[in-house]
Amino acid sequence: MGYHIPKGTVIIPNLSSVLSEESQWKFPKEFNPSNFLNDQGEFVKPEAFMPFSTGSRVCLGEGLARMELFLILVTLLRRFKFVWPEDGGVPDYTLIYGLTQTPKPYRLGVRLRDS
Repeated sequence: MGYHIPKGTVIIPNLSSVLSEESQWKFPKEFNPSNFLNDQGEFVKPEAFMPFSTGSRVCLGEGLARMELFLILVTLLRRFKFVWPEDGGVPDYTLIYGLTQTPKPYRLGVRLRDS
Protein backbone atom coordinates (compact mmCIF):
# COMPACT_ATOMS: atom_id res chain seq x y z
CA MET A 1 0.00 0.00 0.00
CA GLY A 2 1.22 3.51 -0.69
CA TYR A 3 3.99 4.68 -2.95
CA HIS A 4 7.60 3.68 -3.46
CA ILE A 5 9.82 6.73 -3.10
CA PRO A 6 13.42 6.14 -4.14
CA LYS A 7 16.13 6.90 -1.60
CA GLY A 8 17.47 10.43 -1.93
CA THR A 9 14.27 11.84 -3.41
CA VAL A 10 13.61 15.43 -2.35
CA ILE A 11 10.08 15.81 -1.01
CA ILE A 12 8.61 19.27 -0.59
CA PRO A 13 5.32 19.20 1.32
CA ASN A 14 2.66 21.70 0.33
CA LEU A 15 1.78 23.16 3.72
CA SER A 16 -0.42 25.80 2.11
CA SER A 17 -2.88 23.07 1.20
CA VAL A 18 -3.13 22.02 4.85
CA LEU A 19 -3.78 25.62 5.90
CA SER A 20 -6.84 25.77 3.63
CA GLU A 21 -8.11 22.18 3.94
CA GLU A 22 -11.91 22.27 4.13
CA SER A 23 -12.14 19.31 6.50
CA GLN A 24 -9.86 21.03 9.05
CA TRP A 25 -11.20 24.60 9.27
CA LYS A 26 -14.53 26.30 9.93
CA PHE A 27 -13.67 28.96 7.34
CA PRO A 28 -10.93 27.43 5.16
CA LYS A 29 -10.78 30.05 2.39
CA GLU A 30 -10.53 33.17 4.54
CA PHE A 31 -8.68 34.54 7.52
CA ASN A 32 -11.15 34.28 10.35
CA PRO A 33 -10.02 34.31 13.99
CA SER A 34 -12.89 32.00 14.94
CA ASN A 35 -10.92 29.21 13.25
CA PHE A 36 -8.84 29.29 16.43
CA LEU A 37 -11.70 29.36 18.94
CA ASN A 38 -13.72 26.50 20.37
CA ASP A 39 -17.46 26.63 21.07
CA GLN A 40 -16.80 28.40 24.39
CA GLY A 41 -14.74 31.12 22.67
CA GLU A 42 -11.44 29.83 24.08
CA PHE A 43 -8.24 29.71 22.03
CA VAL A 44 -7.33 26.34 20.52
CA LYS A 45 -4.47 25.46 18.19
CA PRO A 46 -5.82 23.22 15.43
CA GLU A 47 -3.59 20.31 14.40
CA ALA A 48 -3.71 21.56 10.80
CA PHE A 49 -2.04 24.85 11.78
CA MET A 50 1.60 24.22 10.83
CA PRO A 51 3.13 27.51 9.65
CA PHE A 52 6.59 26.37 10.80
CA SER A 53 6.26 22.78 9.57
CA THR A 54 6.23 19.81 11.93
CA GLY A 55 8.16 16.76 13.04
CA SER A 56 11.90 16.43 12.64
CA ARG A 57 11.93 19.20 10.02
CA VAL A 58 10.24 21.81 12.19
CA CYS A 59 11.72 25.29 11.87
CA LEU A 60 14.34 25.77 14.57
CA GLY A 61 13.68 29.51 14.58
CA GLU A 62 9.98 29.23 15.40
CA GLY A 63 10.35 30.50 18.97
CA LEU A 64 12.52 33.42 17.90
CA ALA A 65 10.17 34.29 15.03
CA ARG A 66 7.12 34.27 17.31
CA MET A 67 8.88 36.42 19.91
CA GLU A 68 10.06 38.93 17.31
CA LEU A 69 6.62 39.13 15.68
CA PHE A 70 5.04 39.76 19.08
CA LEU A 71 7.55 42.46 20.05
CA ILE A 72 7.33 44.25 16.70
CA LEU A 73 3.54 44.17 16.63
CA VAL A 74 3.19 45.38 20.23
CA THR A 75 5.71 48.17 19.64
CA LEU A 76 3.90 49.36 16.51
CA LEU A 77 0.46 49.22 18.15
CA ARG A 78 1.68 51.12 21.22
CA ARG A 79 3.26 53.93 19.20
CA PHE A 80 0.96 54.26 16.20
CA LYS A 81 -2.71 54.24 15.28
CA PHE A 82 -3.50 52.50 11.99
CA VAL A 83 -6.53 53.82 10.11
CA TRP A 84 -8.17 52.86 6.86
CA PRO A 85 -8.32 55.91 4.54
CA GLU A 86 -11.80 57.33 3.98
CA ASP A 87 -11.31 57.05 0.23
CA GLY A 88 -9.81 53.56 0.57
CA GLY A 89 -12.96 51.70 -0.42
CA VAL A 90 -13.46 48.08 0.52
CA PRO A 91 -10.25 46.09 1.07
CA ASP A 92 -9.46 43.42 -1.51
CA TYR A 93 -8.30 40.27 0.27
CA THR A 94 -7.45 38.39 -2.92
CA LEU A 95 -4.05 36.74 -2.51
CA ILE A 96 -1.16 37.03 -4.94
CA TYR A 97 0.49 33.64 -5.32
CA GLY A 98 4.21 33.26 -5.78
CA LEU A 99 6.95 31.85 -3.58
CA THR A 100 4.71 33.07 -0.76
CA GLN A 101 1.13 34.26 -0.60
CA THR A 102 0.79 38.01 -0.21
CA PRO A 103 -2.18 40.36 -0.17
CA LYS A 104 -2.71 42.90 -2.91
CA PRO A 105 -1.08 46.27 -2.13
CA TYR A 106 -3.22 48.81 -0.29
CA ARG A 107 -2.91 52.17 1.43
CA LEU A 108 -3.13 52.53 5.18
CA GLY A 109 -2.96 55.66 7.31
CA VAL A 110 -0.48 55.68 10.19
CA ARG A 111 -0.70 58.27 12.95
CA LEU A 112 1.50 58.76 15.97
CA ARG A 113 -0.40 58.04 19.18
CA ASP A 114 -0.64 60.67 21.89
CA SER A 115 1.70 60.00 24.80
